[in-house]
Amino acid sequence: MATLTKISPSRMGPPRFGNRPHGIDTTVRTYQLTPEQLERLRAGEKLDDILKEAKEVEQQKPKVIAYAKYEEVVAERDELKKQLEKEVEHWKELFETAMADKERLHKENLLLENQVQRLKEVNDELTAKNERYFADLMRLEQEVKGLRLYAMQKLHIDVYGA
Repeated sequence: MATLTKISPSRMGPPRFGNRPHGIDTTVRTYQLTPEQLERLRAGEKLDDILKEAKEVEQQKPKVIAYAKYEEVVAERDELKKQLEKEVEHWKELFETAMADKERLHKENLLLENQVQRLKEVNDELTAKNERYFADLMRLEQEVKGLRLYAMQKLHIDVYGA
């Protein structure tokens, strides 16, 4: 007879993975290298050395700009704003012109579509008239053919007798 095996209560239920720190660094770092730095990295230089040198160069740069430089940058910004306003006005005028042309062409297109429709109707009328005339012509040709045969018979009888 088979005996039942006992399962320990710690083995019952969903798996447990524990909560101890795993000690793995999960942060993601991204670097934006200049083309020169990228060439140095490809040449075999260590990334830490390249970044350390870049950080030293960055620290040597002055963080505060002079007030004169600030005024120069502001003046340049204002000048660029004025130029952009002139350009914006120019593009607005071009846009308005294009929209007016579009509206005019749309109206012209509608007029031409109406004219095409009228010409199609006239063409249909002329086609119907042509078919009537052709039918009349066929009927008249049949009558002429019959009259010719009758005239020929009459002439034959009058000339040669019955």
